[in-house]
Amino acid sequence: MNDSPSRKIPSGKRFDSWKEIAAFLRKDVRTVQRWEKNEGLPVHRKPHDKLSSVYAYESELEAWWNAGRHPNSPSKAFQGPEHRPAMIVLPLRNLSEDRDQDYFSDGMTEELISQLSRINPQQLGVIAHASAMKYKASTKSLKQITRDFGAEYALEGSVRRDGDRIRISVALIRAADQTHSWSAAYDRDLRQILDVQAEVAQAVAKEIFVKVTNGGRTPRQNNLVDPSAYNAYLRGRYFWNRRTSESITRAIGCFEAAIAHDSVYAPAHVGLADCYAMLSSIHVGVLAPTDAMPQVISAAGKALELDPMLAEAHATLGHARLWYEWDWTAAERSFTRALELNPSYASARQWSAGYLQTIDHTDECFHELDLALELDPLSLIARAALENALYLERRYDKAIGESIRTLELEPSFVLSYFNLGRAYTHKGMHREAIRALKHARQLSGESPAMMMQLGYAYALAGKRTEARKMLAMLEQIARERYVPAFYFAAISTGLGDLEHAIKWLRKAQEERCDYLIHLPKESAADPLRTDPRFDSIVPRPSVN
Repeated sequence: MNDSPSRKIPSGKRFDSWKEIAAFLRKDVRTVQRWEKNEGLPVHRKPHDKLSSVYAYESELEAWWNAGRHPNSPSKAFQGPEHRPAMIVLPLRNLSEDRDQDYFSDGMTEELISQLSRINPQQLGVIAHASAMKYKASTKSLKQITRDFGAEYALEGSVRRDGDRIRISVALIRAADQTHSWSAAYDRDLRQILDVQAEVAQAVAKEIFVKVTNGGRTPRQNNLVDPSAYNAYLRGRYFWNRRTSESITRAIGCFEAAIAHDSVYAPAHVGLADCYAMLSSIHVGVLAPTDAMPQVISAAGKALELDPMLAEAHATLGHARLWYEWDWTAAERSFTRALELNPSYASARQWSAGYLQTIDHTDECFHELDLALELDPLSLIARAALENALYLERRYDKAIGESIRTLELEPSFVLSYFNLGRAYTHKGMHREAIRALKHARQLSGESPAMMMQLGYAYALAGKRTEARKMLAMLEQIARERYVPAFYFAAISTGLGDLEHAIKWLRKAQEERCDYLIHLPKESAADPLRTDPRFDSIVPRPSVN
């Protein structure tokens, strides 16, 4: 809905972002965006050159709420038939004088979130890491932050490190009255950090009457970890969370260093596996899957030898089983086990959704994506997964809407421009598609993946010269580094050069390109479906 110049401005406070609107309604951002789309929540948009900004008036929101037009059920994020409390772990403050130690406090935050999420997911919902870290430099009050997610508790604290000695101070705060229900300080040797994490998790559970299941468990014969290994591991997570090809390469070095210091520290092996999986994915394309994915399987398998109860290792192995080995049965087994061990692991939900979409369990796919976003409502990666799933189901208007909503939250997020551009392309909105994909290419630093999609969009728009230019640029880059064969197949298909497209798809099959499992639903592949060679290239699920 839009304001006209003659429209009377409603009275009361105005909220100028999704976060402010969600905070006022005491729900998460994902929930209020869904209410706007499906339930008529009164949100306005101000058009700008490329996107639009959102705003809402307090008086209109209150009127909508009081009229009973909101869903009767509470936020699904952390409330079901039996209510369970929700908690957010605020980024731990780095009290060290060295700002370069931020990676340590950030990593400790992530590790605490992981530990708390395993306590008892049926009785306690924990906001995932990506969403919690959005508040690292926030000036919002604790009351506002807990309202953003409908959280009833917050855990805040600080970390001070002096060599191999650490001091961790934490406090559990009840959102309703801002009172400290529990606090503690730990002065320990860094070798004892696993014990500290387990102690914090169990103390929190005790305070809010949650039965501990897997919360404090670790399978190591002793809970000591080499300080150098743990330090390198946290550096690795820090670089991993930046999600660029350069930072992931640095993360690999950190995880390898952690393993060199402590070869039985299972999380470092999972971190290494995740890095190689990312570098070989179709959207990054830095390493050939045949080079990277065997290392993923090896590292994830080693992690499970060391810790069979590590949900993250099962999920990563499931990722490799599906997108590299094309073994649907093994993938399902891994994802199921990961979610049994940790139902709050958002990445496992997201990857499981991808599996479900490939076997045409569409409703279950979107249910898993909803759960992933409810666990991690500000996760850009989970939002991009939803956009991608909508695109593959040819729900282009919804894919466009979700992409725009994501870009309203983070205007520089490349994958949402990518998804926006390809949805526009298949709606025949070529000018809008090319504009979005040019922006994606620029933001990504001339990523070959974005050049591929832009070249395809040029081809469908009838701009064959521009499309061939993208193809030539990819050929030039391929002389110096790996470029997925799929990129050449995509532009060739757009240009109508189906013979070359099939040739490149065969090469992509040899490379074990992860995206091939999505070709049965990919509309760009429609011109190739009548070619009998196409079916021999596309992997098919062996389950129903």
